[in-house]
Amino acid sequence: MSVLSALVLLSYTLLRIVELPASRAEFSVLGLLLRFEINTRNVMLSLAAALTAAGADWLIRAHPWREPGRSTREHWVMPGLAALGVGAILARLPMGPIWWLGLGLSAALLIAILATEYIVSEADDPRYDGAALGLTTLAYLFLVGALFAIRATGQRATFAVPLVFLASGAVAWRLLKLELPRRRVAIYAALVGLVLAQISWGLHYWPITPLRFALILGLAGYLATGITRALLREELGRVAQAEFSIVGVLALVIILMLT
Repeated sequence: MSVLSALVLLSYTLLRIVELPASRAEFSVLGLLLRFEINTRNVMLSLAAALTAAGADWLIRAHPWREPGRSTREHWVMPGLAALGVGAILARLPMGPIWWLGLGLSAALLIAILATEYIVSEADDPRYDGAALGLTTLAYLFLVGALFAIRATGQRATFAVPLVFLASGAVAWRLLKLELPRRRVAIYAALVGLVLAQISWGLHYWPITPLRFALILGLAGYLATGITRALLREELGRVAQAEFSIVGVLALVIILMLT
């Protein structure tokens, strides 16, 4: 884990040193002009995410209790998103003590997410429950961070809404697989991503801060994932519906008051 984290942190550091020539492309789809740019930041962050996901795969496969042939796909999602989100935040920080502090916190977060993925890869591990709770907390934290970054960069709805769909759908899929490892939950995760994408489309045109945008969508993701999990477990009774409603209303009021 330390070697993998060091390689990822090195890629973040190279963002301050390496300058690659930018490549731009644009084309029209249904009368809408789309522009893409491939620059140093995009390349290095993509490599960091791919490296972290590949490292997580290698780490999980090395587990002594791991059955040969079992898929490790669900263990790629959170490490990859974490590397991408943390790197995007570091890239926007000015060089100085704050950046170095952020680099240290990034190392701690990456090691934490890799360690929790390693533990939850085997349900018989006595640390499983605590690691699963930690992974769930980190998942929603990274989701809010990703949503904040999407809003803060000021991207057009054409790009922002699909990114919201991908990020929220990936997190929902990972959390549903954590709770229901034997079930096929891809379609349900896609529905959660679609719900958040529709909400983000409406919020995109409202004059709200990135923090409020991220927290509202994060709350929607928490509720949508929780309701889906309860539905799959056949536990969505009146009590559960009341709990989700109360939590949703109270959390929304708190978000609107504090942001």
